[in-house]
Amino acid sequence: MAARPLEIGPAGVHLGQAVTRLREARGWDQETLGARLAAEGRPMSQPILSRVEAATRRVDTDDLVALAAALGVSPAALLPATETAPATVPPPVPTALADEAGPVSSALADDIEQLGDLIGMEPTLAATAMRLARQIDGHAPVECDECGTPVQAPADPRLLPQLARELRATVAALLEGRATDDNDDDGLDDLGVV
Repeated sequence: MAARPLEIGPAGVHLGQAVTRLREARGWDQETLGARLAAEGRPMSQPILSRVEAATRRVDTDDLVALAAALGVSPAALLPATETAPATVPPPVPTALADEAGPVSSALADDIEQLGDLIGMEPTLAATAMRLARQIDGHAPVECDECGTPVQAPADPRLLPQLARELRATVAALLEGRATDDNDDDGLDDLGVV
């Protein structure tokens, strides 16, 4: 008896929709995404990407990681929160996040700017820190951890202590990666203080 192929479930459908949404939000066609995937070491032709987006082709773990890297999101941003979550298309991504910044994100942005050129993991850590700061400020759009879509996310007062701890830990990791100079008086002593 021949084995029948497994159907692509809700997670696969969600992934295809998330890839399409993120690709289109960046103004890329499938060929552009394919070129970015090739740069990540996981080339995919336009017909294969079309099948991924239409949820007619399975995506293995290596494909998932490469797609996320090419799109500039975490692999989790391409997956639904749970396997049983309904596959829906999230709202369109705005072309730019609001320029409005709260006190925490403004102070953090100033401090990160003083760090100068960021290398290695530092840009990712800085982006994560800014996302957390925007959540603490509560009025600026933040990237949804589930789907990567910027959303309005007022800070729940019950979450503020946890967000502050996460922000401190992220900033500490960012600073840990930087070479320190004891004679350097760049005024960044407050960078990890929220």
